[in-house]
Amino acid sequence: MPVPRLELVASLDLGPTVDKVKNDIALDFVHYSLLRDAADAKLYQLMGHLHKTGSPHAHDQHAQEQLRKLQDACLRVSHLIQTSCLALRRVQLSAKDQDLARQTLEAQVALLQACLRRSRGSFDQSA
Repeated sequence: MPVPRLELVASLDLGPTVDKVKNDIALDFVHYSLLRDAADAKLYQLMGHLHKTGSPHAHDQHAQEQLRKLQDACLRVSHLIQTSCLALRRVQLSAKDQDLARQTLEAQVALLQACLRRSRGSFDQSA
């Protein structure tokens, strides 16, 4: 993503879009793509701030590498969620099994959110 576009996308207020997600509203393709691009832009912005500190400390480099790995993992998880849902659609589940599948997928995402809330406390003084 070119730097001016990266800065523009990183500056977007994602609050309304994130609120839709929290309220269990499915995003259309445009909003989903915008959220994905903005998430990537914010990650690149954070990595840029870490790099600008000029500190050659291994901790800074390790943090940047971990952020890159997180980005890759999020992309992979997103893809796996989509392919799992497609596979479940092909199985033609009963209503009861659809409910179980929905609960299962939501539980997996809730686990990720819980991990974020717990882990964020190690650096976030406002948490």
